[in-house]
Amino acid sequence: MMARKREFPKGVGFALCLVGSSFLGLMYPDFLLGREWFDGQFISNLATICIFFFIGRAINLTGLVDALKQPSTVLLIQSCIFLVPWVCAFGLMQFGFLQQVQVGWFFLLVLPTTVSSCVVYSKLAGGNGEFALTHSFLSNLLAPLLLPVLFASFISSSVKFAWSIYPQIFILILLPLLLGIGSRYFPFVWTKESRKGEAMVPPFCILVLSYLAFARGSSGGMFQLGWDELIISLLVCWTGMSAFAWLAGRVISKDKGIRVSAYFIISQKSLATGIPLAFAIIANVHDSLLASIIVPITAYHLFQLLMGSLLVAWMNSGKVKE
Repeated sequence: MMARKREFPKGVGFALCLVGSSFLGLMYPDFLLGREWFDGQFISNLATICIFFFIGRAINLTGLVDALKQPSTVLLIQSCIFLVPWVCAFGLMQFGFLQQVQVGWFFLLVLPTTVSSCVVYSKLAGGNGEFALTHSFLSNLLAPLLLPVLFASFISSSVKFAWSIYPQIFILILLPLLLGIGSRYFPFVWTKESRKGEAMVPPFCILVLSYLAFARGSSGGMFQLGWDELIISLLVCWTGMSAFAWLAGRVISKDKGIRVSAYFIISQKSLATGIPLAFAIIANVHDSLLASIIVPITAYHLFQLLMGSLLVAWMNSGKVKE
């Protein structure tokens, strides 16, 4: 069994909080950033460390080891999460269909799976919850190593990318992740069982990072695309990922439960991992670039929650063919 699932707040509550924090960042960027005593870089680093420490707390290595006993399945699913979307997006970029200003959508496509909604929707739609939990966690473990390399090919023209980013990735993401995993086995580091209110720490940190990202980008041309192009890009991105995930699920397994889970694993993209990774990769001097990444991640997250609930209802209606 994997670890007992520690879910982020899901549905309307967290979505409204996310919208609220984004709105505050846009409308009142100087509320915190304008204070002399407020160090935005330190707060964003601290929030990132907290998020990945508690993600590590939720991981049980036994489930991951069991999953690795089927390497072909692991390779196929993780390739569908990271490599296939990267190949498609990079190809579109080479042919001029994906412009530099759309960098946020490229970043979104190579994000790992969101753990909580993926598992919840998989179970509600009759999928294999354990399968979804294992592979979504595995994608989040691989993301800090893969995403900087995949993303570098797109931003190299505007941002100097160096391998020196990996020490920062290690300190802010991988080390807290390892400490979080270790804390479940070494009680002198942290209690084995989660404390009351512990599950609320990561979502609170996400809201803080969301505020900081929108505040930093409010004066940096955040909405260069305009609302119409933002909505069109969102619909195209979600439709493309959904169609690909549905087809990939039919290739991965003949079992309906595995196919349903594979759909949500591949099509869902993680806000919890995406935002702190964006802060870790993009330097402070590129506020407009950071903002152009956070907007698609936030929009896609809200949209996938809505569409996920509608798809679950449709899958349970009996109209889905075996």
